[in-house]
Amino acid sequence: MQYNRRFFLKTAALVSVMGTFASAENLLAQSEQTSNLFLERILAKSLKKGDTLGLTAPGGYITQEELSDAVATLEELGFKTYHTDAVLYRYGYFAGTDRQRADDLMHMFTNPDVDAILCVRGGYGSNRILDLLDFEIIKQNPKALIGYSDITSLINAFYKKIGLVAFHGPVAISSFNDFTVKSFEKVLMKGKKQFKYSNKRQENTENDTEFDQYTITQGAAEGILAGGNLVMLETLIGTEYEPDFENKIVFLEEVHEKPYRIDRMITHLLMATNLSKAAGIVLGIFKSCDIDNDESEESFTLKQVLIDRFAGLNIPCFYGMPFGHVRNKITLPVGIRAKMDANKKSLMLIEAAVLKERKKLKDFGY
Repeated sequence: MQYNRRFFLKTAALVSVMGTFASAENLLAQSEQTSNLFLERILAKSLKKGDTLGLTAPGGYITQEELSDAVATLEELGFKTYHTDAVLYRYGYFAGTDRQRADDLMHMFTNPDVDAILCVRGGYGSNRILDLLDFEIIKQNPKALIGYSDITSLINAFYKKIGLVAFHGPVAISSFNDFTVKSFEKVLMKGKKQFKYSNKRQENTENDTEFDQYTITQGAAEGILAGGNLVMLETLIGTEYEPDFENKIVFLEEVHEKPYRIDRMITHLLMATNLSKAAGIVLGIFKSCDIDNDESEESFTLKQVLIDRFAGLNIPCFYGMPFGHVRNKITLPVGIRAKMDANKKSLMLIEAAVLKERKKLKDFGY
């Protein structure tokens, strides 16, 4: 198999300024203007039944039982799985040392028998290995990387450094129910050019306010998707991996954080990044982040915090899309254009996130 064939689609402006030419052996790169720089965007190949998913643990550790259950689930879905011994390493609260985790992830990118990379879990630790990764090698071996929570660090770093589109979606130990699988297949396997995400409320959550859906600021927007887990996005502030939120549709989620901590993190992002210049904001499910019976009556609710922090931005914003630390998960590609409508509480991809075919380009005369 070959994974390093990518082709370059250059904008006229880029060609005239840079004087570069398209390569007939490459898979894909599209150019967009971000912060007055042209970003080369790379799409991985689509998945199909029978493909091999490389399982790796870039953050927290898992048990043998969790690994066995995950392998069985993925094989039932029609995939083959591959992992090294490192997937079960344990070093404190990490799945091995920083170097071991980084080396295992690099192995998944360079191994020609691995078609895509599925992180086994989140936890903590992905941000610690960013400086140990060889982004040029990853760029020459583009593959879909999928995960959420702590994996937010990798997803955003890949896009910021080399333009590789990665996916905020389930991890290997997630529950791959029908809802989650449908989104996974539409985005990663069928490569739908237009795909409207379901915003169906998770069953048996009628009395759980964290699953409520509500508009914070009315309006519609279009832009490139960016975002992920709130804590991990905050940890990237001031680093070379800090995402650019300007004119983006930013999606955010969190778990097990008190309302005041949600307030603090959002405030930090607003003060230290260009989040206030986003085109739109889509909030997922902030699981176990609302007040409980142990808190004083003076505490703000989660909803009050979110409205307070986002309503004044005059940016289309709504809460309640099914992503985050919940059973029903949509798969969101960072770096792909989408539309959102805060009034309808809807989100739709408007371009494919993966390559469905591998064809050599004809001579374009460059």
